[in-house]
Amino acid sequence: MEISRFMLGLVVLSGLLGLGRSQLKYDNHIAMLNQLPTIARTQDLMAKILMSNLEHVDKHNFLSVLGKNFEIQKIHPHNESNSDLKYKSEMALQSSAAAAADMARNTFVGNDIGPECMADMLAYIQHIKLNLSAGAEWALRMADATGKPGAGLLSGSFTFIGDFDECRAVTAKYKSVFPVAKERQFLGQYCVGQYSINLHPIPKDGFNHKWAVCIPDSCSEKDALQISNLALKRYKITQLAFETMTCNIRHFPWTPRAIGMFTLVGVIVFLVVIGTVLDIMLVQVPKWRQSKDKSEDSDKEMNRDWTARPIIRPIEDEMFRVNSDTESLSVNRNPAPTKVEGQPDRQSLAVRIFMAFSIYTNAEKLLNFKQPPGTLTCLNGLRVISINWVILGHTCLFMFTAANNVGAFAQKALKRYSFQVVINATFSVDTFFVMSGLLLTYATLNQMKKTRGKVNWLKFYVHRYLRLTPVYMITFGIYLACIPYLVDGPLLPQRDGFEQDPNCQHNWWGNLLYVQNLVKFKPHYCGSWAWYLAVDMQFYAVSPLLLIPLYHRPRLGYLVAVLFFLMTTVTPIVLVVTRHYPAGRAHLVGNPKKLGDENYDIYISPYCRMGSYLVGVMTGFVMHRVKDQTVRMHRAVVVAGWAASIVVGVLIVYGLKDYYTGPGMTIQLAAFYTAFARIAWGLAVAWVIFTCHHGYGGLINSFLSWTIWTPLARLTYVVYLIHMILLFVLGSTSRAAISMDDWSIVHLYLVAMMASYSLAVVISLFFEAPGLALERVLLPKKRQ
Repeated sequence: MEISRFMLGLVVLSGLLGLGRSQLKYDNHIAMLNQLPTIARTQDLMAKILMSNLEHVDKHNFLSVLGKNFEIQKIHPHNESNSDLKYKSEMALQSSAAAAADMARNTFVGNDIGPECMADMLAYIQHIKLNLSAGAEWALRMADATGKPGAGLLSGSFTFIGDFDECRAVTAKYKSVFPVAKERQFLGQYCVGQYSINLHPIPKDGFNHKWAVCIPDSCSEKDALQISNLALKRYKITQLAFETMTCNIRHFPWTPRAIGMFTLVGVIVFLVVIGTVLDIMLVQVPKWRQSKDKSEDSDKEMNRDWTARPIIRPIEDEMFRVNSDTESLSVNRNPAPTKVEGQPDRQSLAVRIFMAFSIYTNAEKLLNFKQPPGTLTCLNGLRVISINWVILGHTCLFMFTAANNVGAFAQKALKRYSFQVVINATFSVDTFFVMSGLLLTYATLNQMKKTRGKVNWLKFYVHRYLRLTPVYMITFGIYLACIPYLVDGPLLPQRDGFEQDPNCQHNWWGNLLYVQNLVKFKPHYCGSWAWYLAVDMQFYAVSPLLLIPLYHRPRLGYLVAVLFFLMTTVTPIVLVVTRHYPAGRAHLVGNPKKLGDENYDIYISPYCRMGSYLVGVMTGFVMHRVKDQTVRMHRAVVVAGWAASIVVGVLIVYGLKDYYTGPGMTIQLAAFYTAFARIAWGLAVAWVIFTCHHGYGGLINSFLSWTIWTPLARLTYVVYLIHMILLFVLGSTSRAAISMDDWSIVHLYLVAMMASYSLAVVISLFFEAPGLALERVLLPKKRQ
């Protein structure tokens, strides 16, 4: 009975915030409903249920009038004319509007609400009555645009999004009598309130409770929040409370950050145009001419003396030299071109700086399918598959934070094996950690071998920072400063400075220094998905502690690796046992505070996530030691290794299913799983890489080394940076509340994935590739 009263209270509250679409165009609605007897019986029953419960909610006259309005608007037998029904509906609605106006005066006056907002709100409520008699529609359009409770409340559908565009289209003109008589005008303002619910069986935390209201633009966010809570208090709906109110800004003011970012983007676009023109004129055109001349000379020579050549010898392709350093593992290396007139390295420094922005040359490198010998080709497939898995996991995570039926969907999804792939998408990050540690170790040790152990460690760190940071900062700058000027939508938050993410207003420096996971920022660190970049950079920073002893004294290197392994296993065991964290993060979805604590303590902490990275480091060390040798393994060893890797991967992905739906793990088993699951996953991935590279991968190696992955693999870093931004924009600009089901997840996932790769091409060509080219121009490598 308590929840039925509460649900009725929500319907009553919508009388103040705006009674729905049934108040518009009665003739059309009645004509339609007269043809639907099933709907008629359903609404008739609903009206009786509402009337039977009215006396339990409130004794205020407004509620009784509203109840009459519901009773009159129910479907009557066909012997009552539409005109009679319309007349009764109008009379009841006029009475309810008058009662609402009296209630609003008693509610608003004496509270800390701006006088203009108060006058416009009173006029808004009063003009609902005038709409029916005078034909002015603005008040009813505002009421119609306000969100209203719908079906599925018991399933957790507590997002009432309303009609964003209808609210923004409202222009109201009226003659004010409060506080003084004068002509007034206001526009519709769309605001979204975040509210909490304290009512069993509806979860208190972890789900999305949003209510959109259309109010005059003279009201501030503070006014809107106060008005909404006063309405709740007036109707004695104590189970619900608005916590925040965010109003959409119609004309967003230009901020210094936005001006700076748009200017920077404009300058880069200008440099790309200039660089492309110079590249084509000074390099590409001479190259095309030389190629054409050679082709014509060859044709003439062949036509002149072809009879004197009994055999035409094939032209052997020149295999360029590949050094076993970092560049030998990069998919961005291209064969050195034949020297021609206008070659880039013969141009002046200024011209070469401009040509670093050439979209022609950068696109040629980006879309090149060729890979130099010595490249670990199977990594390309692993990169692409892993980033797509990341997008899938974040798609569902985003829907969990934005959908209006999370509770109902989660209860069913957690019981299905198919959904375990989504829940455990976090292991995709461990695949990246394995590849990162492997590549760093393999490349650095090979370089140290060439230089007899000498490494410019300052350049070691500077190169890494310059490789990652420029495109990272530019992408986040566009996200934080420019999005409000490019898109608009119901759930698009807007603030003064760092408009898209209020966590970034004071916490942005953590991202710049790659320490946002180490500092407990309040309320949160900037860009929640960027934690991986910080952790990977921190692993890179401490890697010399492993690389130096592994090269000079391998036994000492083994000891250091063991100490790191102990740290990364003992620490999560202690944290799980002492703080009672469960195995797997799905158990924490309904407990945001504990989820946040576990996030900082375990999920994004370097000392708990280093296990898979260490597996990569040791795999890279082994591959370095056997680099010039032929690795031979017995067939039984190969079969056993592959079988073990497959079993481990399946158990990790699907092994927690029964614990999610059953009693759960013991604390000891949860500690063991948290400490060793990611290390086990890393070992399985390392086996795949090692065997594929040394000829024991079979069809799996052929698939992972497929050349189609090559250009896509070059985009994975940018895809990681932008995919959550795209999900945010897609969700925030949606005109309807998001509802979770399998097909909606698949649809959003495919859209996000394709959009991410498409936009990544643009960002890579305009921001990432020029940065890499500039580093080669300004910091050229010394030739050995």
